[in-house]
Amino acid sequence: MKLLFELRPVDHLDASVDYYRSIGLEAVAWPDDDTALLAPVGGEATIVLVRDPAEGALGSGGVYDVGDVDAFFEAHGDLDWLVAPAPSPLGRYAVFADRTGACIRLLNPAPHLSGSAGHPSDLYAVAS
Repeated sequence: MKLLFELRPVDHLDASVDYYRSIGLEAVAWPDDDTALLAPVGGEATIVLVRDPAEGALGSGGVYDVGDVDAFFEAHGDLDWLVAPAPSPLGRYAVFADRTGACIRLLNPAPHLSGSAGHPSDLYAVAS
């Protein structure tokens, strides 16, 4: 498992983006109206802010690349799956709980996420 970024549910996306800008991060992509990727200036996304009550219920936490979310799901059916693999604005996504109940988010990053690192993108919007 490789850590991709931290996911933070927020109630007020624009205000939250403004806050993180004030402490040195920049919004590098908006995959949809409820999601913003933030990065250090010139860097790759390290934080994703999302306005979503379901994510809010799960809380903040890391998002990990396991290579293939669907294959990982099939190979680890004994885990406590909270969200089965499904599409999301960020790519193929699933969530399981560890033994303490903490959420472990998995993601097959969508090809457009490479746009947050300066590659071609078909994102909803890319900050300049």
